Amino acid sequence: MANTKNVETIILFDADDFCEENNRLDLLFYIKSQIPNFKANLFTIVGKCSPSFIEAVKEISWLDMIPHGWEHETPRECQEWDYDKCKLCITEINKLNLTKGFKAPGWQISDPMYQVLKEEGYWVADQHYNDERRPEMKVFYPTDTHFHIQNVCGNGLEESINRILELKGDFKLIKEL
Repeated sequence: MANTKNVETIILFDADDFCEENNRLDLLFYIKSQIPNFKANLFTIVGKCSPSFIEAVKEISWLDMIPHGWEHETPRECQEWDYDKCKLCITEINKLNLTKGFKAPGWQISDPMYQVLKEEGYWVADQHYNDERRPEMKVFYPTDTHFHIQNVCGNGLEESINRILELKGDFKLIKEL
């Protein structure tokens, strides 16, 4: 008789644009109360977070903050950054001791940013259309459990709460893979 062990689906839940002024921790805690094994990868706008906010969120073991640009004033913040600008940004991010991953706002990233991320041992959240130009490095591609903290095209946490609460599986942080 064959072993038909039920393998649970891995869920890599992520949300963009997390920061001190846009955090929806209330909803994240509500989701956790409804889904006990819930974990969330939060692509964080680090330039919009105070050190005390970052330290407080880092204490929440089921949340992981991953850098998402610096100020994210536009969805193309990192698209034209040169090497020196990228190095400065990542040097400042390194001081925060966050997960060594990076997602450029709007998925728009410069070649120098790839270079700096690789040099500093980071993985990158990216799209397949960059596969040919990206150096060899660990990549996280978006899944169907990709959301925004706020409403962006209907996929904010609040707008998606019913869909989120229906998720069943083994929630993981990207850094756990």
